[in-house]
Amino acid sequence: VAALITTNDIFSGDLWRELAQDEWQDAVPAATYPVEYNWLEAYFGQALKPDKAVIVLSDDTTAADMKEGLDAAVDDGAAWYQLHYIGNAAADKAIQVAIAEFNQSFEEKTQTLLMTTDVANLTADTGLAAELRDAGLDRATVIYHPLAQTTERPDGALAGRMLPTDEGAEQWDYKSLAFCSDAGLTSAQMTQLRANGANFVERFKNTAFTHVFPGRTVSGREIRIQWGADWYDVNVQASLANYAFRTPLMAFDDDTFTDVEGLIREWSERALDRRIILDYVVDLPDPETVPASIRATGIASFNNVYTATLNSAIDGWQVTGNWSIGGI
Repeated sequence: VAALITTNDIFSGDLWRELAQDEWQDAVPAATYPVEYNWLEAYFGQALKPDKAVIVLSDDTTAADMKEGLDAAVDDGAAWYQLHYIGNAAADKAIQVAIAEFNQSFEEKTQTLLMTTDVANLTADTGLAAELRDAGLDRATVIYHPLAQTTERPDGALAGRMLPTDEGAEQWDYKSLAFCSDAGLTSAQMTQLRANGANFVERFKNTAFTHVFPGRTVSGREIRIQWGADWYDVNVQASLANYAFRTPLMAFDDDTFTDVEGLIREWSERALDRRIILDYVVDLPDPETVPASIRATGIASFNNVYTATLNSAIDGWQVTGNWSIGGI
């Protein structure tokens, strides 16, 4: 699910509210809350539709206020996978950075998807995307759209189209989006946006096919891969917790290590089926080699237990060939 942070008290003091497909239009009237309405319309208006959206109320007077507001909503039970923000102008950059910082250090595995209309992103090493990239906030994604298109919310459209899909199974570009238009960029501007770590909206010539390109975070990592890795980690953790509750004894012995290796292999096979990875190796240590110092802690902490080769998506093709005249 995606969550949109707003500074408008839509729900009479509630820190957050969950909205289903059939209730958001009545809950968020367009005349009163046009930006939130546009985001929700794009979010729920795609070929695939998410079950729900979350609206979070936060005071963004300062970056610290924003983070405190998000903490308060989480303490009150709000949950999301992808975090969005109502603001998208140059003046909103400091708050957007604070949101990305909050997301990066959040105890849950989540992502941030931010939209910006700041033309600074069209200059080398400037703008929101470049700042987040340089800060190493690799769980953040930025979509640039020009000032003339402020009523559109491609961030909501992309999240609405992709979050209903299986985690990590589909790349986030080349997906037709409704309620979005071409950003009208030159090839040089597109190149600069990609160098800064930003995405943009384009429509293929003489078609109605509009998509966000290249579907990557500010660090160049595929949104798909980050999502797939989060899905894998959370499910392995959940399987280990379930195993702890159902087994009579977890110990530093062959029985336990064999069971745990089987759990990791099970989720690795699922990642393989989703084409997130190409191959994998699971290598838990021999329990007899575990030193007494680790045994005494009761914590089985091992690094590099599994390795896998990512199945990278293709964002473009450049091919050449040769034609020749036949004969002897």
